[in-house]
Amino acid sequence: MQGKHKFQKIGVVYAIVCTAFGFLPQIALADDQVDKPYDWVIQVETRRLERQFDYKNSKLNPVEKLEVLWYPTKDETKKTKYEYMYYHDGKPYGMEKLRKFDIDEGDGVAIEIKHKENNATDAEKRDAANAVFRLALDSYLHKNPVVAVKVPMDSFNTVSNRLMELGFHDSKDDGDELETDSKFTASMTLGLYSVPEGKQITLVR
Repeated sequence: MQGKHKFQKIGVVYAIVCTAFGFLPQIALADDQVDKPYDWVIQVETRRLERQFDYKNSKLNPVEKLEVLWYPTKDETKKTKYEYMYYHDGKPYGMEKLRKFDIDEGDGVAIEIKHKENNATDAEKRDAANAVFRLALDSYLHKNPVVAVKVPMDSFNTVSNRLMELGFHDSKDDGDELETDSKFTASMTLGLYSVPEGKQITLVR
């Protein structure tokens, strides 16, 4: 047991180092995987509210509600609600924060997108991408490296495209050359992985 615990710690440290240097390991993210290189999962679940603000001449219908919670990787039953976000037509209209962001500093996280209904709307997918960006900022601010972003296969293209609209780009576009005279700028790296497996992309900003 002691040896297994040691290797789990090494895996977490490796993920943190990879994130710090702007690259991500080629990791499998299947639901039945036992050892994952992150400590927490931050889950974003989207849901469309058809009857919210449903009155004559309303310009705020429909509304998408995003529930954000987190749980330790080894026990999904221990869920902690973090906040609710409300969107309409791709724009944020409200947020209800339930607690402060208090995941232990240094712990690695994965952000996971889920949809309440199987046939999620395009608006829900774009809203989820917005939420991923904001939650990644929260995580980095509290020194929690984002090791992976798990995205439903049907939402993968819309989410990645929306993140590019928000200022990210495919790391492959940078090529292999390094401009030695360029000034250092802080960057954010997000590794997107589809669920089930099949698509992945590394986005940088």
